[in-house]
Amino acid sequence: MASASPEAHNSPGLVEELPDTLSMSQLVSELEKQRASLRSDLSTLIQESVKPLQTSVDALHETVTHFNGRLAAAESLAGDNFERITSTEKTVKFLQAQNKSLQDRLDDLENRSRRVNLRIINIPDGSEKGRDPIKFISTLLMENLGPGVFSNRPNLERAHRSLAQKPGTGGKPRAFVICFHCFQEREKVLHWARQHELKCDGATLRVYPDVSPVTAKAFNKIKQALYQKGVKFRLLFPARLQVSFEDNTFTFETPEDAHAFYSERIMDKL
Repeated sequence: MASASPEAHNSPGLVEELPDTLSMSQLVSELEKQRASLRSDLSTLIQESVKPLQTSVDALHETVTHFNGRLAAAESLAGDNFERITSTEKTVKFLQAQNKSLQDRLDDLENRSRRVNLRIINIPDGSEKGRDPIKFISTLLMENLGPGVFSNRPNLERAHRSLAQKPGTGGKPRAFVICFHCFQEREKVLHWARQHELKCDGATLRVYPDVSPVTAKAFNKIKQALYQKGVKFRLLFPARLQVSFEDNTFTFETPEDAHAFYSERIMDKL
């Protein structure tokens, strides 16, 4: 009996497996289609989701670019302003220094114009009794200083009360400003007044150099403090304060130096 060939035995199996192979291929194809569809859907979804964000990012980028431009402009303007401010500050400092120099020179000139003047404090108001102020003061000086200092009445160019408002009853008398024709006569009166008391109608007078309002105001406080302590002092030209204390003489160029000396050496001792 003839035996069956191997091909005859294997053929039925191949026929049976072929549908399974086709089915797998179809499945793979279907999966590929589904994956492609899903990928397309996801891509579309992502694009639709990202689009508003991209719009916002673009707007934000535009805003940042705009602010960067404004910041650059502001920095440039600030740099220009800084240079202008620096230049202005230098100019202001120069003008301040120049102004102070001019003020100092003006004050010095005013003090020089007053070198032949004296200021007499505490002459009671009304002591003139209608007399000419020049004759009144020259007579007052002769009566106090006597022939030992002046052989004749001193020659005065001007004599008048200060321009302050006339005080009421019991008020502080206005100062008398006196302009001497001769500087040496002015010095004689000032030197004598430092060693003696000048009197008028029973009142003790004080005699000082006549200085500019700026100089007088600068030294007013320290002079009042020294006077209250009974410390002798005098103003020297130009604008220096000389203080006699404990048998020594001290000279100060500025009110600040005089105040420092007063606080350290005088205030707590007298």
